[in-house]
Amino acid sequence: MKKNLLIDAGLLCLIPLGIIGFSVSSDTQPETARMTTAHHNKVAAATDTEYFKGTRLHSDQIQTLDFSPSRVYRIKYYKTNFRTTLDDGYREEKLYRYVPGGKKNNRTYSWRQIKAKVGKRVYVDMKAKAYYRDDDGERESEDFYRIRVAKSASAQKYWVNEDVLEDD
Repeated sequence: MKKNLLIDAGLLCLIPLGIIGFSVSSDTQPETARMTTAHHNKVAAATDTEYFKGTRLHSDQIQTLDFSPSRVYRIKYYKTNFRTTLDDGYREEKLYRYVPGGKKNNRTYSWRQIKAKVGKRVYVDMKAKAYYRDDDGERESEDFYRIRVAKSASAQKYWVNEDVLEDD
């Protein structure tokens, strides 16, 4: 039994020595040769270029692409149907044509266009939950509602933040 323990102890000592010996033996190139080898590996600066109708633009017309990511990464829509009134904080928000972040060029409207005032009745027919990343990269969500000021379903519709509507 003592003989087996001595053999095991000897083998355990050989393993670290083998690892050290292997790492020393793999470093056979002198330091100057490694430096000159690294010096010859030049990395070219690559820029993404914009293409127009399948043909590449001339070198003097190449433009770098804008890769700034949109903060909104998903929007879920839900049908709803209720009436409510405008809250006193409506002036701090905007009226939108589309859910903010849903379209690249979203139009905003003035509250004067719908003759808004605190307590004005509005009809809500859709809800949208927009998922986005805040400045810290954390996932957040915001609720938006599609409103109209007339009872008719064909009336002009606007998207507003949930803070605009009175909580019932």
